[in-house]
Amino acid sequence: YTPDKLKDLTSNHTIIGTEELKMVAVELLQGLITDLEGKLGLAPGQHPVNEQSIGSEQNSKQKTKKAKKSKSTTTVEPAAADAIPDICKLEFKVGRITKVWEHEAADKLYCEEIDCGESGGPREIASGLRGHYSLDEMLNKRVLVVSNLKPKKLVGFKSHGMVLCAAATQADGSERVEFVEPPEDAPLGEIVTFEGLPP
Repeated sequence: YTPDKLKDLTSNHTIIGTEELKMVAVELLQGLITDLEGKLGLAPGQHPVNEQSIGSEQNSKQKTKKAKKSKSTTTVEPAAADAIPDICKLEFKVGRITKVWEHEAADKLYCEEIDCGESGGPREIASGLRGHYSLDEMLNKRVLVVSNLKPKKLVGFKSHGMVLCAAATQADGSERVEFVEPPEDAPLGEIVTFEGLPP
């Protein structure tokens, strides 16, 4: 995707449900998922181990007994779970950056407070956007937040999600990054889905 094409996609808010935007979002998210799987040492499509079950042999034995007893119950087949597109496993919420500051120990990171309309208050999220946006450009920006990721520390700052951006390599080899903006009339906290895909 060329920078001009990305600009068209991100600036026209009514285009969120079109095939082109879905393809861009799917490509970006598949790249993010692949990157995260690599960092976590997971095979493609492998789910992380539930922290609550680590080291608990008793829970494991109980689950095995329950599984043997409930052979007659209906379960979701692995093939059916694999048929769900990766993008549908992520949750996208409309948010607005209400506060932004430079990370004191990382030259590429901004730290943000993002209002996603949640009762717990704004989310704190770190984004590697200092080379692409100024503080003034970030403040009050409406964004899409990937909201169902586990919190992760980025250079000591606990980040509770990610902001969704599109990237393209320009003719001079530099990278152009822009926010994927939600529709103007979408309220904060609204979950954005894609036409033609499972919710």
